[in-house]
Amino acid sequence: MAFVDAMISSLTEQLFKAINTQTRLPLYFLRQLEVMKASLQNIHVLLGDDDKSNKEIILITLAHFRDLMYEADDVLTDYLTGEEYEENGSFCNLSLTDFFFRHQTSKKLREINKRIKKVEVILGNHLQAQDRSSSHEHVDMNQLRFKYDTSDEIIGRESELRKIKAWILRQGYEFQKIGIVGMGGLGKTTIAKLVFNDPDTRGHFDRQIWVSVSQTFEVEEILSTILQQLGETLGKDISDKWAMIVKISQCLQKLSCLIILDDIWEMGLDWWTSFLSILSERACKRCCIIITTRSKYVVSFLGVDESLVHFPPVLSEDESWFLFCKHAFRRVGENSPEIFKQMGREIVAQCGGIPLSISTIGGLLGSKIYSLHEWKNICNKFFVHNITEENSALMNSLQLSYKALPPHLKQCLLCFSIYPEGFDIEAEKLICWWIGEGLIQDTESKSASELGYEYLSKLIDRCLVEVVESRGYDGRVHKCKMHSLLRDLTIKMAQEERICSFDNEYKQEFTADTRWLGFTSEMDSISLNRCPKLRAVLLMTTGYQGPLDRNLGSLHSLRSLDLSNNNLDNVALKNLLSWISSLRRLAYLNLSGAKGLKELPNSIRKLRNLELLVLSGCQMLSKLSPSITSLKSLMVLNLGSCDKLPYLPRGLGMLSHLRELYGLRLVSQANRRSCPLLEVGALGELRVLHMHLSRGSEIKQKEWDVLSKLRKLKVLTIDFDAERLEGIKMQMMLDPLEPPQRLEELYLRHYYHDTLPKWVSPEYLCNLLYLCIEDGRLFDIRVDEGICWNLEGLRLKQLPYLREDWNRLQNQMPLLRYAEVIDCSQILNFPGGVENKRVIWRRNWDDNDKEGKSSAAI
Repeated sequence: MAFVDAMISSLTEQLFKAINTQTRLPLYFLRQLEVMKASLQNIHVLLGDDDKSNKEIILITLAHFRDLMYEADDVLTDYLTGEEYEENGSFCNLSLTDFFFRHQTSKKLREINKRIKKVEVILGNHLQAQDRSSSHEHVDMNQLRFKYDTSDEIIGRESELRKIKAWILRQGYEFQKIGIVGMGGLGKTTIAKLVFNDPDTRGHFDRQIWVSVSQTFEVEEILSTILQQLGETLGKDISDKWAMIVKISQCLQKLSCLIILDDIWEMGLDWWTSFLSILSERACKRCCIIITTRSKYVVSFLGVDESLVHFPPVLSEDESWFLFCKHAFRRVGENSPEIFKQMGREIVAQCGGIPLSISTIGGLLGSKIYSLHEWKNICNKFFVHNITEENSALMNSLQLSYKALPPHLKQCLLCFSIYPEGFDIEAEKLICWWIGEGLIQDTESKSASELGYEYLSKLIDRCLVEVVESRGYDGRVHKCKMHSLLRDLTIKMAQEERICSFDNEYKQEFTADTRWLGFTSEMDSISLNRCPKLRAVLLMTTGYQGPLDRNLGSLHSLRSLDLSNNNLDNVALKNLLSWISSLRRLAYLNLSGAKGLKELPNSIRKLRNLELLVLSGCQMLSKLSPSITSLKSLMVLNLGSCDKLPYLPRGLGMLSHLRELYGLRLVSQANRRSCPLLEVGALGELRVLHMHLSRGSEIKQKEWDVLSKLRKLKVLTIDFDAERLEGIKMQMMLDPLEPPQRLEELYLRHYYHDTLPKWVSPEYLCNLLYLCIEDGRLFDIRVDEGICWNLEGLRLKQLPYLREDWNRLQNQMPLLRYAEVIDCSQILNFPGGVENKRVIWRRNWDDNDKEGKSSAAI
């Protein structure tokens, strides 16, 4: 149901946009859009916020409704795309713009609206009769979680207990907040219980209070629980919430107290903030609050200092085995037969060190200890990750995290279901897919790409996704992956939502209802014909050489196609692009790293709905059709590292929706086919620009202020062809430029001049947060006396002539908190030295360390 909820929101937003922006739409067409919008809003209200899909009739109706929304999305996309191209004078000879097409489209919308109305009636009859306030399912799940999390196991937790005790017991009493953050089943509550019951801790405080919070909680119940544990009886004088809070604060002013708030979620955070603020303001100086949660956002919102947040690690191999034995062999001890131990070790290896997983499967096997046949059956089911009664307790615990997500994040999380187990996912590709699928759309203040990284960070903060590789300066994720247990959950939910289908080994199957497909080399591309409703095909195998072309032709609903890093030759790619050009609804195409791609043909113009085109790293690409400038919907055009491509075609300035442009090669303006810098000034929505300059590059006087016109530009990269461009010409081209005022990140690569361009200074770049200079002959980073940078991050790489005093740089960069120095051997006074090293420096903003700390790695 969550997926349906998010789809309603997305489609309603598209309808709203169409109704308000498409002034040329006929009146009868607008009426149908208004009818559809009203019906979707009514259904959204009927569904509410809770899961009510427990009746067969509702499940069937919602499945039908999902198909209707996809159908409506197709019709709307076809019509709006055709209207846009007619308005711009393109493709005027196509049937999309004639009366027959409009009539047929309006007829389709009327039919869809009738069917949506039937869905509205059916759901209204069944949902309105249900009690929306029922929460018995949450209670059952909380009991399951408590059953395992509150076990008295201390295996692998001794060092964690010592760490948190040290925070609590240090230097007398002071009001402090401590966080314990981790995914479901990792043992947060267990650690909190160990602290709560520890003799040293108990001796340190006058009172100890334990409050189980969970997702749904009543404020009065929480407050009465605290009062009761403080030894206060509830009377008429303390019956309302404010009176209770006052009484609690009065008690805590007289006592030293440890309060554990177990399992706080994002619901009700404002109230918790107010409550903790009152305790702090009322001089409850001798209180320590420990908060356990699944979300880093929660502890940050509640004001917990980062240095007092503990992230429980997974158990080691030995710890995992010891915990498993306590449950699985509790009846027979060490005398269990070797065959059982061997199977047990295989099971433990699959649990990933998660205590809840180990305890759950160990407890199940322990109840079957006298039957080898039963063990084998359970082990076989476990290895294929079959979610049945045997491990439902674990999955229910993980489902708590899933159900707490807002609908848009649930959609994004379910995308992980198609990636193979243990697969390292490139964040940029993942986010491009989200945008192409329509899961993310621009807002007034943020681009879809920026929102995508924000969504991914939220999933990581909730411990649902793991970071594999990230940028040191701000933690921006480059690669991520999903724990196998959480992948199992996403697969289960994706199947329930009828997005994908999987066999018993959780390998994806080709079915008529499949919407997303992770294509591997083991799959037969002919089988794509069995999936006519596919909206996303993502290649999971690097170096794929098999046939694909004509099998894509039947995928008329395809929105996202990622065939990056394939090994198809030029002929195969020509045929492939011919078929791709027939996919009129395609919004995201990625052929990056395609080794055989030499030319992007004229037929690319047919992809009128294309929003993201990624061709980076295509080393053989040397010809780009000028028709690319007719792709009016493009938001991302990535042609970075296409070294044989001489220039981008003139006319890019017409792509008014462009947010990111990579691979702009400036050449002599005598070449009338190339895109000059002047055209870029028309791209008012541009946030990211990557430029390449070489010996033949030309920037005329009338173009000097172009960059300053890009009011929304945040990231600027300038790459130089160092072998062909002398340092003096670099400076002559760059010095006259007027930089964008809102620039936040600047990258200069292969800059072979001894001083920076004059505008690379705090005077002109007052909003700059990150500066990266790589591979050059730079002598110094000059700044006028008395002026300071606002930089927070700095990267200096392969600058052998740079003679800077680190102490002076620090003084000129008072806000600097992260620096990376690689092969800059002449920098003076850098902590730890820089000779032949990669040194990372971080500043700690605490009272005891004003100068910062550094760590070095060869």
